[in-house]
This record gives sequence, structure tokens and C-alpha cells, in this order.
Amino acid sequence: MSALAPQVLAHVPGLEDGRPALRLEVLGGGSVNLVYRVDSPQGRFVLRLDGPAWRRPGVDRARELSLHRLAAAAGIAPSVVAALPEQHGLLVTEFHEGRLWQAEDFGNPASLHRLGELLYRLHRVQAPQIAQFDPLQVGLGYVGLVRAEHAQAGRSAMRRLEQACEPLRASERPAAVVHGDLSQGNLLEGERLWLLDWEYAQLTDPLMDLACLLAYYPQAAPHAGELLAAAGFDARQHHQGLMARVEVYRMLTWLWHLARGESVAALS
Repeated sequence: MSALAPQVLAHVPGLEDGRPALRLEVLGGGSVNLVYRVDSPQGRFVLRLDGPAWRRPGVDRARELSLHRLAAAAGIAPSVVAALPEQHGLLVTEFHEGRLWQAEDFGNPASLHRLGELLYRLHRVQAPQIAQFDPLQVGLGYVGLVRAEHAQAGRSAMRRLEQACEPLRASERPAAVVHGDLSQGNLLEGERLWLLDWEYAQLTDPLMDLACLLAYYPQAAPHAGELLAAAGFDARQHHQGLMARVEVYRMLTWLWHLARGESVAALS
């Protein structure tokens, strides 16, 4: 089925009767799914459809939708307008004007402070009754997708992940809703800061969101103390725990890339 078939666009408000969109534009920021801006007589929307499954290992559309809706209700994510996960992962959300973050934003203390405050709000959303994030199980799922020529690299990353997870077992911090993929294409600076793309959202230790950010963007590390404080953590008390979780995310990210068949050399 074409990504732009009438039966797909019919899920956008105002296009139910098969009329053409007023504006149809491919949106940037993501590297996995097919994402469009769609304008209709009833407003402006974003339509998301699945990219190839091998490009998005570990995605659970039911979990994504549950946590996205909670974040939207808290004003942290765009509102969900329509969702049919079983139909090519179809998701329609409100469109918001703004600019996607760039790598340099993660080295800006003021930007990181705003993000930390937003994460503080997210982590206080009432957690749903869903299974908690298990990094080891996720890692094993990725290993199962690694091609034979990358098997040794996958086993090495899995051993490092197991070691990195050891300190996490002692944590008694209550689980919270986390975004889980704070890459620059998932942060939209508009009339407020929005978190986009909830594919890898989880229920887990809230420090994991900050660890994800530092694993992706080492330039944020000099401002880790301010980021921790803005997100509601005592910087001196939690800095060591944060660094331990950064290694967890680094290994998960490595395994994720291996599961997608991407070059090991590029990840060294």
C-alpha cells in the first residue's frame, strides 16, 4: 500500500471523504519512519508510517502509544489525533511550528536547563501499569538480529552491557516514564519545547533519560551537574550513578546499530 494512499490520508481530520491535502510535505528529523506534514481544512497534522522493521529494532507500538498519550496529556508531546499501530504503524498527531535541535544545542547550558526542567515534568507523570525496561533483555533482542559477520562484536557489547547493568540492580528509585531516545531530531523548539517520537519510551529509572542524552552527546557532559539539578536530582549524589547508566546506553546504542547491519568500524 502506498504511503500516500487515500485510505491512509483518510485518517487525517478533514480528509475523511477522500479530498486531497492542502499541503503534503515530507518532514526531516527522523531516519527510520516515513513522516509527513499534512494540512487539511481542519488543521495541520503530522502523519507517521512505519519504515522497514530492520531499521527500528525493539519498537513496541502499543507501549509507544500508551506513553505518548500520557506525555501529550502533560503538554510534553504533541497530541495524538489517530493511531492504528496494526496498519503500518499509522500515527497522526498535531503539527507544531518550530525548529529541531542541532548538536550544538546539547552544549548550551541554557538549552540543557530547559530540557532538564521538561524531563522533571515528564518523570512525574503518573506511571502506567506496564512492564519495566530491562536493558539486558533489550540487548539480547538486538543480538538476535545481528548478522553473522558482526556476531563477535555483538557478544563483546553484550558482555560490556552486562557489566554496566550490575550497579543498576541496587537502585531503589521508583520507575518513571522516560522518553528513551533524546536525539536532536526528537526535540522541537517552538512555542515550548516538545519531545517527539516516542518509539523507545519506557518505564524505568528516570536517570536513564539523562544517561541517554550524555551517551548521544558527550558535549553535554561538562554541564551534567546543571542538567541533573534542573531534572530534580542532587548533582553530587547522583553524578556517579548517571555515569554508570551512560555506559548502559552506549552499549545499547552500539547493539542497536549492529542489529541494523551498520558498520562496526563507524561505531568504534
